[in-house]
Amino acid sequence: MTYKKQTCEECRNQKRKCNGQTPCERCHKLNLHCVYIVNYSPTDEEFIELAKQGKLLEEIESLKNGLAHMEATMSNLRDPSIGNSPAQTPPSLIEDSDKSVTSTDDGYISPLTKTDTSYSKHPNKRTKRLVSFGDDSYVDVSRCSEATGGPSWTLTVKNGGFCIDTHVNTYSDLYNNLYRVLQVVNLGSRLPPAVANCVREDTLVGALNEMFRRKYGKVHCKNVARSIQIFITPSTPDVDTMVVARSSENIKLTTSKLIQAYLRCQHLQQLAIHVPTFFRLFIDTGSSSAVMAFCATVCTLRCKHIVSCLPSVSLVEYGKFYFERARDALSDMFDQCNLETFTTYVFMAVYTSAVGQIEDSKLYTEMAERVAAILKPNYSNVCNTKSKSLIHLQKKSEAIHFKRLLNYLHRVETFVEISEAQITALNRSETRLPYCTLVHSNEGEWQAADDDSVQEKWFIKMHSYILHLQRAVHKASRCVYSSDIYHLVGLIGHQVEMATFHWYTKVLPPEFRLSLPLFDSNISCEKFYATLERECAHSAVPVLTTLAAYEEWLVFCQSYLPKRLPEPENEWKMLKTYWDGGEVKDESKVNKKWIKRIEKLLELRRKINFEGSDQEYFATIEAVVGGSEYHVQKRILMMGIHASFNTVRLARYLRSRSGDCYFDMRILMNAWQLLLTISKVQIMMPPEIIELIPRLHKYLRICLTIVYDEVRLQPYQGQVSDYVRMMEEEFRSQTVKDDDCDCVSCPYA
Repeated sequence: MTYKKQTCEECRNQKRKCNGQTPCERCHKLNLHCVYIVNYSPTDEEFIELAKQGKLLEEIESLKNGLAHMEATMSNLRDPSIGNSPAQTPPSLIEDSDKSVTSTDDGYISPLTKTDTSYSKHPNKRTKRLVSFGDDSYVDVSRCSEATGGPSWTLTVKNGGFCIDTHVNTYSDLYNNLYRVLQVVNLGSRLPPAVANCVREDTLVGALNEMFRRKYGKVHCKNVARSIQIFITPSTPDVDTMVVARSSENIKLTTSKLIQAYLRCQHLQQLAIHVPTFFRLFIDTGSSSAVMAFCATVCTLRCKHIVSCLPSVSLVEYGKFYFERARDALSDMFDQCNLETFTTYVFMAVYTSAVGQIEDSKLYTEMAERVAAILKPNYSNVCNTKSKSLIHLQKKSEAIHFKRLLNYLHRVETFVEISEAQITALNRSETRLPYCTLVHSNEGEWQAADDDSVQEKWFIKMHSYILHLQRAVHKASRCVYSSDIYHLVGLIGHQVEMATFHWYTKVLPPEFRLSLPLFDSNISCEKFYATLERECAHSAVPVLTTLAAYEEWLVFCQSYLPKRLPEPENEWKMLKTYWDGGEVKDESKVNKKWIKRIEKLLELRRKINFEGSDQEYFATIEAVVGGSEYHVQKRILMMGIHASFNTVRLARYLRSRSGDCYFDMRILMNAWQLLLTISKVQIMMPPEIIELIPRLHKYLRICLTIVYDEVRLQPYQGQVSDYVRMMEEEFRSQTVKDDDCDCVSCPYA
C-alpha cells in the first residue's frame, strides 16, 4: 500500500497548510473536527481483498483443526475399552438426579428426577446416545414432546466471524430467555418455579402469580368506572322540546354547527364514522334518522366547541329533541337492515347510555348488533379486493364506516358495562374483565381510507401504536414467575418498564413522542410547557402517546399497592393467631376480614388440589405472603409519582389548547388514585417519598380543580355527582396544614 501525505478535510476546504497529524495543528488550535479521507488506488483495493481472503482461509483452517480434534475426542469417548479398564473408575455424569438438568430445544430447563423419562439405564428408540461409559450409564439427549417453538439456535460463520441465529423475534422473547438463563446461573441446582417443566401451572405459586396478574387487569376496569361515575348525575332533568321543534330553520343551522364542531376535535379521538361516507349517505340526502341520532350523541359530549354552538342548558333540550326525531324516523324503517339503520341504532345506544337510561341503551345495542351480524358478510372482504371502479370505492368506504361504527359500539358498550357494575363486584374471581378483554383482543383496530385527512391518518396510527403498547405490556407482565410476592412485583415492574421504554424510544416514530425525559417531573414548568408548545404545535399526538405510556405504569403501580393501612389485628403477621391451615372451628373469635381471607385461602387450596396436611399448607402460605406486607418497591413508586405529576401537567396542557378537546378524565383518574393511595399509606413509604408528600397534595388539589371545571361543561347544568363529593372528602382527610410545595426545581408545578 502506498502512503502519501494526506490533508484533512477542514484544511482542504479552507485551502490551508496541513501538517498531516491526527489531529492536525490547525484543527487542534481552532477546536475543529479533524477528518482524513483516504482514497485507495486499484492496487490498494486489490491488496486489501487478498488480505481478507487470506484471513478467511486462516479461519477455515482453524475450524477444520477444531472439528478434527472434536472428532478424535468423540471417538475416544465411544471406545468401549474405556469403561472396561479395571484401573479406571468411570466418572458419573449424574451424581444426583435432583441436581442435574437437561436442556431442550425450546430453551426450558427441566430437572432429572428418578422418574424422569429422559434418563434411563438403556436408551430407548426415541433417544440418541450422546456419551456412554460402559454398559450401565448413559446420558441421552431427546427432544421434549411439549416443545412447539421455533427451530433450534444455530451457530454459523459469516464474513469471517461467528453468528448465532436464534428464534427470538420479540422483546418479550428476549427477556424471557435471559430471565431463565440467569436463574439457572445464579441458583444452580435450586431451580425456581419459573421453569415451566419443573412446576405444574396449578400449583400455589402459579395460582398466586395468576391472581396478581388478574389484579393488574382489575385496576384498568376500576379506573374506567371511576372516570365514568364522575359524570353520572344524581338525576336527569325533565325538559320540554316544544320550543325547539317550532323553529325548523334554526334546527338546520344548529345541526350543521354541531356536526362541524364534532368533526373539529372529538371525531379524531373517537373515529366513530367515515366522514365522506357519512355525508354522502345521510347528510346530502336530507333528513335522516342517522343524522338525528348522531346530533343527539354530540349534545352529550363534553367539548368547548360544542358548548360554543349551544349553551349547556340548551344542549339538554336539543339532545332530547334530536333523539325523539331519530326514534320517530326509525319507527318506519326499524325492520330494514342497512347502514343507515345500523348507524342510527349505534348512536341512539350511545345517547341513552350517556343520559343514564341503561336499560334502553342495552335494547338499542342489541338491535345494532343484530343488524351488524346481517351486514358483516357484505363488508368482510370488500377492503381486500383491489378495484378502481367508482362502485367498488364507495362500497369500500361504506365497509370502513361500518367497521369504525362497530369498534365504537363495542368500546362504548364496554365502558357502560363497567360503569353500571359496582366496583366491589370486580373483586370477585368469577367477574369478567370486559375492558381488559377489549384491549387485548382484536377490537380497536381502525383501517385508514384513501380519502381520510392527514390528521385522521395520524390518529389512526396513534391508536394502533397504543394498542401495540397495551398488548406488549400485557405479554411482558406474564413472562415472569416467583415464589415471593415482593420479588414478583419487582420482576413484573422491570418487564413493564423495559417494554414501555422500548415502545416509546424504538417503536414510536420521532414525531409521535416528546423529547422530554419520560419519568422525570423535576423539569421546570417554563421548560416543560415551552417544549410542549414547540413539539405539539402541529398535533397533540405526542402528548397522547406519552399519556398512554404513563397510564400503563400508573396502572401497574396501583396493582400491588395496598388501598389503605391495615388494622393491627388484620396484619398478615397475625395469620398464625387466627388460622392453622384448615377450616375455622369457631368463627366468633375471628373478625370478618380474617374470615374472608381464610375463605380465599381455602378456595385456593381446593383449586390447586393441595395434598399436604393443614400444617404444610399453612407453612407454604406463610412463606409466600408472610414477610412482604410492609415492603414497597421504592424505585417503582418513585417512577409512579413522577409519572403522575407529568400526567397532571400534560392534562393541564391539553385543556389549555384552544383548537381541540383531547382531555380524557380516565387518564387523570389514574394519577389521582395513585397519589391518593400513596398519601393514605405514607407511613409505609421510605424518606425519599415522604419528602414529596406536600407536593403530592398540591397535585391532588389540581386534579380536583380540573374535575370541577370539567363537570361545569357537563350538559346537565353542571350538577356535581356524588362521586365528586366523595373525592373531595377523601382529599380533605389527607390534607395536612403545611401543604406548600417546597420543590426547588419546580416551585410552580
